[in-house]
Amino acid sequence: MKCIKCEGVLHLVRVGGVEVDQCDTCSGIWFDSGELAKILGQKDVEALRTKAHASKEADSKRAICPRCKGAGKLVQIASLTSDIHIDTCAVCGGEWLDGGELSIVRNEGFTRKIGAFFRKILEM
Repeated sequence: MKCIKCEGVLHLVRVGGVEVDQCDTCSGIWFDSGELAKILGQKDVEALRTKAHASKEADSKRAICPRCKGAGKLVQIASLTSDIHIDTCAVCGGEWLDGGELSIVRNEGFTRKIGAFFRKILEM
């Protein structure tokens, strides 16, 4: 499958029991519906280590869903805690992370857990 953000090719990568598609050029990752949540729950995602971070141009590019084949453009959902967004298909629920964004999203999860812990302490 051709990459939705650059001229690269998406290749299957297995992480635990989940198969996702990662670009061999820009390191972007396509997650079918529900796969991103499963990946975020994995302790080891070494197979998805990225080689590059997305350029501002690639990051802002509006892409067409690779699964729905153009039923609509991906919608950019902003992250609450960092300067990234997750490109999401409103039709099939698939999600795209640009190169380097997976580690940011994984760190956000950790940051949110720490924040929740301190909020609980302050409420006591």
